Amino acid sequence: MPLPEPKKNENRDEWDERCMSNDQMKKEFPNKKQRMAVCSSIWDNAKKSHYVKIEKKDKPNQVVKGIVYSPGYIDSDGETMTAEGVRKAAWDFLITRKEKNIDIQHDWAQSGCQVVETYITEKEDPNFPEGSWVMAVKCTDEIWKQVENGELNGFSFGGTVNKYPARALLEVAKEISGTTEANLNKDVIPEHTHQFLIHCDKHGKIIGGKTDHTTDHRHTITYGTATDKALSHSHRIDLNEDN
Repeated sequence: MPLPEPKKNENRDEWDERCMSNDQMKKEFPNKKQRMAVCSSIWDNAKKSHYVKIEKKDKPNQVVKGIVYSPGYIDSDGETMTAEGVRKAAWDFLITRKEKNIDIQHDWAQSGCQVVETYITEKEDPNFPEGSWVMAVKCTDEIWKQVENGELNGFSFGGTVNKYPARALLEVAKEISGTTEANLNKDVIPEHTHQFLIHCDKHGKIIGGKTDHTTDHRHTITYGTATDKALSHSHRIDLNEDN
């Protein structure tokens, strides 16, 4: 059986009591001090999330596909995973039968969406970097509508991690410019794109940004996945591509 995980809106005292009394925890960690240390570690590392942009859409089957994680990629927390770590996470996802745990906006409630593919890419994969964990999810009718109108433009995974410090020499861009993707909900406003400029701090964290003025409006940018809404629409942004 898998170890317990913190629930949404559960405070630290509630978690400690539930974790310490969990039968599986007692079985694997009979020593109270050891069990408390493990419970503390799970709490500290819980609910780490990583955004995944939807790379491909299969409209007839209402399936979306994207990279869950690529080895060596520095995520929004300034952390990364080795190829071995990515592979282990992908395998454990199925071993612990978490393929039904697909929620929306991290509400921790099963959405009805189903994982239909999950695999590690080979060296000659034409679509994704080598060693990446790729997942395809079949959406419910309601969720697919949100994907189509741009309300949902990616998915993210959450879980517990073991962190190991490491030194890496990185070249950090202070500014990132490029072109947004076209808006999806064309019934609101005609199809168009924007030029964008994003500012980052010395650690590569996004400070903010904005787009140019097109069709009588512009967008501000708070996150590196999509523009903020303006005139009831937004645009996806891909910072991994050469814009």
